[in-house]
Amino acid sequence: MDGLNRDTSPSLELVKTALDKIRDEQVLKNARTGKAEATDPIVFTQDKATNAAVVSTTQGGGGYFLKTTDDLATAKAVAIKSPSPKTTIIADFKKDLDVARTFMADQQHSSVAKAVRANVASWMASRDRNAFNVWAGGFATNQTIDGVYLFSASHVNDNGDTVDNLESGALTDTTLNTSIVTLRNQVNQTGVKVGYEPDFLLTSNAGHKNGMTVAKSVLRSGTGNNDLNYYSELFPGMKVVYNQFLDETSTVAYFIGCQGHGVTRFERESLNTTMVSWETQRNDCYIYKLRAREEVDAIEYSGTLGSTGA
Repeated sequence: MDGLNRDTSPSLELVKTALDKIRDEQVLKNARTGKAEATDPIVFTQDKATNAAVVSTTQGGGGYFLKTTDDLATAKAVAIKSPSPKTTIIADFKKDLDVARTFMADQQHSSVAKAVRANVASWMASRDRNAFNVWAGGFATNQTIDGVYLFSASHVNDNGDTVDNLESGALTDTTLNTSIVTLRNQVNQTGVKVGYEPDFLLTSNAGHKNGMTVAKSVLRSGTGNNDLNYYSELFPGMKVVYNQFLDETSTVAYFIGCQGHGVTRFERESLNTTMVSWETQRNDCYIYKLRAREEVDAIEYSGTLGSTGA
């Protein structure tokens, strides 16, 4: 491994720098076409956490702008509504890699490099599994700030309107159209139909091929007609992505949403490393510590829609 070819055991900082290079290369290598990760700014709204917990709320009410031709008319006072805050506790992700002093002294670097790559891959998988469980659990586990599941027919916004962002049925040309129409008609927290447009279609790993067929075929899918595909023509920017961890809950569920929705990834500390020297360890090992702090939570539902696919 470049930079570690020394006659004596390498210094602590040199070891850490070399291992960090392997770490960074593995992070970049993981990118795959069509695969969504927790760092995707469309699938997850990205935010920074400044403390061990994040307190979130929404504020709405008032509906559309008041239209008047009388500047002297008394405007109707509108109460500002806000639900009780939701607290998101930031999770600590950690793993330690022991590196024997003799491995470094005897130049056994390929084994160490392999171990670093494996642990970085495990970190990204752990991060994504935690993140996509929020989408997968949106039908029966994860609740938003209004106290109901992320995908529900009984959301109540800050304006007092009932909002439905739950659909069903296998992903087809017809059901995707129903979902998109529902998303467009969804009102926001202030009670305004702002016209949300889908920026992504998220499927399971098993459902990605079907999602691409339905949304990205040149011609309309599932029919003998030669109509142009409405979605690929009208929404060429709607990306169709998948993640393998969605399959653990359902292989047929799918989700659509617009950028800036309420499923948010709060990052407190990005993946960072510390190298502890072998001199202080009973087993004569360096300890390469990998740490990260973040959490993903469903703060609110606006701009999202989930279908059970069943």
